[in-house]
Amino acid sequence: MIAALLLAGLFAVPIATVALFIRTPRLGAVEGAWPSTRRMVFAVSMTAALAAIVAGALFAIGVTSRNVTAGVAGLIIVSVAWLPLTRRWSGRAHVCWSATTFLFAAYLVFMIDWTFASHLGAGGTVGGVILWLLEVFAALLGCAYLWELCDAIGRERWVRRVSGTQPNDGTYFPFVSLHVPAHYEPPDMVIETLQSLKKLDYPAYEIIAIDDNTGDETLWRPLESWCRNNDVKFVHLEDWPGYKSGALNYALRHAIDPRTELIGIIDADYQVDSQFLRMCAPYFEDEKLGFLQTPQDYRDWEHAPFYRRLYFSYLYFFAVSQPSRNERGGAIFAGTMGLIRRRALEEVGGWDEWCITEDAELSLRLLRSGWSGVHVDRSFGRGVMPLTLEALKGQRFRWCFGGIQILRMHWRWMLPWRNDDENQMTAGQRWAYLSGAIQWYGDLLGLVFFLFLIVGGANIAFGGGLLFRKLTGFLIGAIPLLVVLGLVRAVALLRRSTRSSWRDALGAFMIWQCTALVVARASVQGLYAKHAMFVRTPKTAEEAHWWDAVRGNLAETGLAILGVLGIAGALSQHSGLGGPLVAVLLVWPTLAFAAAPYNSLAAQRAALPPQLRARRRTEYQRVSPARKVTIASSGLVVAAASTAAVVALLASPGGKGVVSPPLVAPARGHAVALKVPATPKKATPSPAAPASSPASEGSSAPASPAESPTATVEPTRSPTATPTAPTAPTVTPTAPAAPTATTTAAPTATATATSTAEAAAPSAVGSP
Repeated sequence: MIAALLLAGLFAVPIATVALFIRTPRLGAVEGAWPSTRRMVFAVSMTAALAAIVAGALFAIGVTSRNVTAGVAGLIIVSVAWLPLTRRWSGRAHVCWSATTFLFAAYLVFMIDWTFASHLGAGGTVGGVILWLLEVFAALLGCAYLWELCDAIGRERWVRRVSGTQPNDGTYFPFVSLHVPAHYEPPDMVIETLQSLKKLDYPAYEIIAIDDNTGDETLWRPLESWCRNNDVKFVHLEDWPGYKSGALNYALRHAIDPRTELIGIIDADYQVDSQFLRMCAPYFEDEKLGFLQTPQDYRDWEHAPFYRRLYFSYLYFFAVSQPSRNERGGAIFAGTMGLIRRRALEEVGGWDEWCITEDAELSLRLLRSGWSGVHVDRSFGRGVMPLTLEALKGQRFRWCFGGIQILRMHWRWMLPWRNDDENQMTAGQRWAYLSGAIQWYGDLLGLVFFLFLIVGGANIAFGGGLLFRKLTGFLIGAIPLLVVLGLVRAVALLRRSTRSSWRDALGAFMIWQCTALVVARASVQGLYAKHAMFVRTPKTAEEAHWWDAVRGNLAETGLAILGVLGIAGALSQHSGLGGPLVAVLLVWPTLAFAAAPYNSLAAQRAALPPQLRARRRTEYQRVSPARKVTIASSGLVVAAASTAAVVALLASPGGKGVVSPPLVAPARGHAVALKVPATPKKATPSPAAPASSPASEGSSAPASPAESPTATVEPTRSPTATPTAPTAPTVTPTAPAAPTATTTAAPTATATATSTAEAAAPSAVGSP
């Protein structure tokens, strides 16, 4: 029965994914808590059509009517259950979401049932449970990503979306204090930012330039002189604690104009639209609004493929994630090009200096205290992206480390069932912040699976057979499908949301993937370290060589080489479908790691305007000496040891006679007992099944009809019992009066449940 549900999900999800990206006319915005009749009928009709296609596919592979009914009923029940939560989505998005969650649930139930029913031994069972828990977490991450995808593509009615195009009616001009923190920035670039702020079309504001612990006087002295001559406040801090948040707290408490109602944060490399304050300040007429965020945007990205793809990768968050979060009231304050109500900021205690992503942490505290936040779709300024891959890795490290800091310190606020007077966050806001935090662990999870695959490839190469024997007969078939679907969905959504080409969308996705090792390390360190420990950013040269790119990305290069060796090992032995499938699963992470030195070299050689070229050469200086802390060895050693232990348990042998997870056989209605068959003291050839038949080679159980708990052997139509072909047997359903499996090839092939399952499901690779 469970296998039938799995098969139904495997057929349904690819069809639903393709349907999701087909453009159809929207049915229009509808008020009310429930979907309109048209949308409800459309969603139900799409579910019925999908169920009919799945039923036909199941019948085509010989699944019984009873199990077809179960699979189709499961799809329909899950679809109906999700209707209240997906009420503002199109029918295509609803069907994609419900079919995918149905597949995740069926898969997890199948695998945990198989793990405990297959007698793997102590080590194998523990390893199986650990793998299952990792798969549960992977399913949760998949749901978090999929929700954003379906929300972005399928939402037919946006309740809280703000375009940022409403002009000020000229009656509300709250005084704004604009803060521009700078750390080791080129003075010319900061002055350009201040000049753009001086041109704002707004009557009541001030500008404060804050130099945060820049030790080189040649960088901050020219800035000080310019500010003095242009009526801009300037603050230089030396040995001031708290990094950026410490500098912002100083300005909040000691430098702002007493008339200030709103505080704006602008990065030192931004050139700001003159309409920024005139368009955004009026939203604060809503007395509950605590903060407003506009998209971070960038300039000078058209010159080279690397920067173009990096730009699209940044654009994804503000084009997809932020609008989706904003719809639930869970948008974050992103640290630049945003406004904060001064009273709200002071009410929650200012900027917290323990967190290196002080912006996102502040927005969480504001929402917890009952203030609201809003994301405005329109871009009002453009800054400079990281100009080297190494700088991007440092930024990603900081973002991830800060996200895990927030999760570690505030996870209780994000739990859906913790309601008290001190926490006024809604369920949607809690989900937005919780899902956003746990998504950082996707890269760590991928690294663990990558190491597991490497061990599997090595085991095959050294003649140990498949490590997947005990757990992943179905995993070998399902996970590649889910991986491919996830990749296609991500790239297709990136392309649609950013209007990029397929090539640039894939390149943008690969740029994020090649920083996975840094993110995985930050996600571990964020659990125990109190302070940020940034990766050192190496100095860069205009004429970079390939060995410089390799040297700057040694760990990623080493993992890429390891992946190539794993692929070669998996293909080195004749191990049925298992070896090639292990190799296929290793291809994507190997390419992702190999992309690190490639993108590093591409960034170093990319054409830039003279000013940005000079900035690229000195980018490493913006990681201050105080932050260049050697990575704490103790925590990483513990993490590495834990990872090794998990991989060892996953790789532990499962004992003899372990059956592969049956897939098609149970779906045909035959009972397959998942247990280890008793091994006789002396193997005696059966008259009906010669012990030396080719079909029984490689099986760990004797080929005897008496030992098969699930099948009876009937003679073939051939006058002799000798197999006439080396092909795998096929299982055909028997008459209703005799519910036993009948083979039509070699009599010996159905001697054990192992051989039956392997013959019935080619994707279920079970034994070496």
